Amino acid sequence: MELKTVINFICAALLVGGVAHAQTATPLERLAALADYVAADYAGAVQKGRVIAASEYDEQRGLLAEAQKIAATLTPTTGNSARAALDREIETLIADVDHKASEAQVAADCRVVHKRLIDDFGLVLAPLAPPSEARARTLFTSTCAQCHGEDGRAQTQRARELKPPPVSFLDADRMSRIAPALGFHALTFGIANTGMASYETLPASDRWSLAFYVVSLRHRGRDLARGQRAFADAKVALAPTASRLAGLTDAQLEAELSSLAPEARADAVAWLRVGASFAPSPGGTFADARRLLAELAAHAGDRARARDLAIAAYLEGVEPHEASLRARDAEACRQIEGAFLQLRHTIDAGPTIDADRVRREVARATMLLDGAEERQRTDRSVPFFAALAISLREGFEIALLISALLAFVRKSGHPESAPYVHYGWLLALPAGAVTWFGIGAALGGARRELTEGILTLVAASMLLFVSNFVLGKLESRKWLKFLERKTKASSTRPWPLLLVAFVAAYREAIEIVLFFRALALDSPGRAGAIAAGVAVGAVLLGGLVFVMQQLGRRLNPRPVMVASGVLLTALAISLVGQGVRALQEGGYVPLTPLAHAGAGLPSLGLYPTLEGLSTQLVTLFLVLLPVWLERKRAQSPKLA
Repeated sequence: MELKTVINFICAALLVGGVAHAQTATPLERLAALADYVAADYAGAVQKGRVIAASEYDEQRGLLAEAQKIAATLTPTTGNSARAALDREIETLIADVDHKASEAQVAADCRVVHKRLIDDFGLVLAPLAPPSEARARTLFTSTCAQCHGEDGRAQTQRARELKPPPVSFLDADRMSRIAPALGFHALTFGIANTGMASYETLPASDRWSLAFYVVSLRHRGRDLARGQRAFADAKVALAPTASRLAGLTDAQLEAELSSLAPEARADAVAWLRVGASFAPSPGGTFADARRLLAELAAHAGDRARARDLAIAAYLEGVEPHEASLRARDAEACRQIEGAFLQLRHTIDAGPTIDADRVRREVARATMLLDGAEERQRTDRSVPFFAALAISLREGFEIALLISALLAFVRKSGHPESAPYVHYGWLLALPAGAVTWFGIGAALGGARRELTEGILTLVAASMLLFVSNFVLGKLESRKWLKFLERKTKASSTRPWPLLLVAFVAAYREAIEIVLFFRALALDSPGRAGAIAAGVAVGAVLLGGLVFVMQQLGRRLNPRPVMVASGVLLTALAISLVGQGVRALQEGGYVPLTPLAHAGAGLPSLGLYPTLEGLSTQLVTLFLVLLPVWLERKRAQSPKLA
């Protein structure tokens, strides 16, 4: 059976519904299938810049025009910028085909389109559970061996009777251009006018296992241990997981491993196909997350267990690596967090759990982890820049808060109360050190989210208490008299100022402890780079604080006070969003995503969930209500 016959039928089934099952294919899946088709069959139409099969070349150009039309109907899940990016990438693919570019270039263009569909449009074309080699071997013997032979060579009596004959899975030329995903489609849809029937009645997990197994047959017998070492030596940006390998052909894997010698390259590909594809718990940075997600997929019909596993997969498998991930790729961090929260929402939605939909969400989360891990393999500067980013981000937040409190006190005419603000944040430093040495390692998972959520909401409440006094006293005489009374009281009872500064700073200290523990975990032997990042961040932060202090001293009291109150209020509302988010991630607060709220602004504490945004709106109302009442009281004597 020719490769083109297989690919043409699969493509036709997905495009026009040639098989009953194919009629359920979504436009997203059809576009992905077109990209796979062009990547696999382009070499049969164009070689060395010349068209060698005009009919196939014209067919591919027509299918790309169809792909462009399909792309125009798709809605991205990550914002309108993804829509424009996909259009540009398809235009690049069409231009390269028009200019008869090399097979490698066209295949690379197709992979870019495929990746865009996964990252920004929600495509899931990967195993919904880890492939099982034992199950695949059993199915192959009972289902496939009669035609394809026990060894896959297709040299059986039944094979000789079939016209066209079945494909030999040991044919290097044909099989090097077939990815497991194409094998999965062939098993699902069958092949028209051949002996290849549809096996859509088999569970999807069995079809994926078979697809990976037949692609692996020609690699069996090689030294897998040597192949694993060769793959590690190659240091390529490729996550060796089934979800990542599902869409890659052997030819594409060999291109990724081109730095290796031919024998080492063959061993590495063999390990990827025979060892890594069937690994029950793939390694890597997110090994724990993958293990728990695989367990979740196996128990997708049990809501209570699936929910617990989804929370554990994120808290135990992803969040310990969040610091370096966010510093390296903030967008990937946001996408992964969103995928896990969507998984949680899918598990909890409806009166009965939709196990298939849950498995699709598991597969999507796994693919996003693969992509993040691949980018990590190519970025050697992560420890320094991650440490720098943590120092600046966390330090800047507390610096803003402390500066606002100091401005609040000094411009009131009683600067003698300012030391108590400093005492508060200085006390947070040894408390943070105790956290590092005493409970830093133990304070993880759901315990971390509960602690962070509570401390964040407490800090927000204190900031709202302070800022309300400023914003509610906008008339000069009233707020100056008010501040005079309050600061006189605080000079004898300084604990409110001290407590506000301590709680806010200690909350940041806990985050810094956990972030730097995670960074050290992800960067063994890179303590020097981490220390350098911290040092540079501290110097930059010190300069920023000095400028802020000098600017605050030169401005008139009233605008400084009002600006400080607004800033404290904004920080408090941001902290409310972050606190609710932490409790949601720990499973303590329900999670209801808002479909049309966009991606939110995580850096400002704005997340697109009903619970988070509604809590922030209520908080804003509670801030504005006293301001409005104060103004009404101020206007009433004038009206009288």
